[in-house]
Amino acid sequence: MFTAFLTAFGAFIIAPTPASAIPSFARQTGQPCSTCHTAFPQLTPFGRRFKLGGYTMGGGMTLEQAPPISAMVIPTFSHTQLNQDAPPTPQTHTNNNVILQQFSLLYGGQIYGNIGAFIQGTYDGASQYMFLDSSDVRYADTTKLMNFDVLYGVSVNNNPSVQDVWNTTPNWGFPFISSTVAPQFSPPGTLIEGGLGTRVIGTGIYTFINDMLYLDVSAYQNLSTQTLKTLGLPPGDIASSPSIDGVAPYWRAAFEYNVGEHSFEVGTFGMYANTLPNRVAGFGFDSFTDVAFDAQYQYIGDPHNLTLRVTNIHEYQQLNSTFLQGGSSGIYNTLNSFKASAEYVYDHTYSFTAGYFSVYGSSDFGLYSLNSYRNSPNGKGLVFDLAYLPFSKGGPAFYPWLNARLGVSYTSYLKLFGGENNFDGLQHNASDNNTLLLYAWIAF
Repeated sequence: MFTAFLTAFGAFIIAPTPASAIPSFARQTGQPCSTCHTAFPQLTPFGRRFKLGGYTMGGGMTLEQAPPISAMVIPTFSHTQLNQDAPPTPQTHTNNNVILQQFSLLYGGQIYGNIGAFIQGTYDGASQYMFLDSSDVRYADTTKLMNFDVLYGVSVNNNPSVQDVWNTTPNWGFPFISSTVAPQFSPPGTLIEGGLGTRVIGTGIYTFINDMLYLDVSAYQNLSTQTLKTLGLPPGDIASSPSIDGVAPYWRAAFEYNVGEHSFEVGTFGMYANTLPNRVAGFGFDSFTDVAFDAQYQYIGDPHNLTLRVTNIHEYQQLNSTFLQGGSSGIYNTLNSFKASAEYVYDHTYSFTAGYFSVYGSSDFGLYSLNSYRNSPNGKGLVFDLAYLPFSKGGPAFYPWLNARLGVSYTSYLKLFGGENNFDGLQHNASDNNTLLLYAWIAF
């Protein structure tokens, strides 16, 4: 039972992330996409401050001139090294799938005064459901405190870390886009890496002191099954997702220092949650404590941009409910997720990114035996992405706010569930899941 739960929220390697480079932001600010992004959705220092300021910065069209509405479409082609055992969905094949991976309608920009939002309704071509995707509504203002400039705000959102402004946290981390219909197997992930995304509601307060120190404290609560149905989440996702008992706190601290064309960030984030696995009551709760450290370096020159990112998340698990239901062999387990990536962008037009991921943790027969004869969650791999961004410095004359990212991504699995070859005892090799993804990511 818990293995299915882990698989549902743990396939963070293939989970899509929402876009932030939307035309309504460009219309509102009067700035090209390259002002806020090196290569979207990777943010620049300016882009980070636009978001921290509540999406309300002006300089372009007003609300009366153009409402902050945009749309996004992502068609993809996915190919795995070996055919999957069965089609990932009833509408797809065991390999070589062309789908409309995502279509989204977005409200992005100022609502009124100091209140702004990024709200995303998404049609998922794999599940064929329309649902409320990761969204963030916030109020922000500035003041002076002991001669320090202080930006402060309140964020209401539905995904822990969606409110963050660095591309090292789960919701905005690399890979920025991945296939939703491949691979057949992927390493499990920590709870904060999507386990609660779009299934909770959270409110937090944050501050950015002297343009350097960022602090955020948020609290997340459960959304009922009926609410999730109303918001459009597929029934299978609801059934396999956990529910929170009480309140789950989330924290974030980051220090950013900018000097000339260089930007340095180091920080920590995490959360604690008591959950009901698969929403089954009567066996107590599972407890998860995720503690993460991250760092990012950016060089933004002309025409060269470079970004280096590293994130390490360590999770402590106390699986009381899962153990009593027979889903795990032990109560106390750990899981560690590490990611590092480097991105080079030339002239805000050509982007190349290389990333490495590694997952390792406690062996447990109950949790991992279905996918691993070693009873291990351990896995690692490489991700490469090459993209062309034709409109980062301005769209065509007929619609100057058009944005697009045309790319190819390749994921190489070096190890899955503790092994390189025959990791599950059924002759599946890690490399069988190597995935080639062709995508067009278009916002208009």
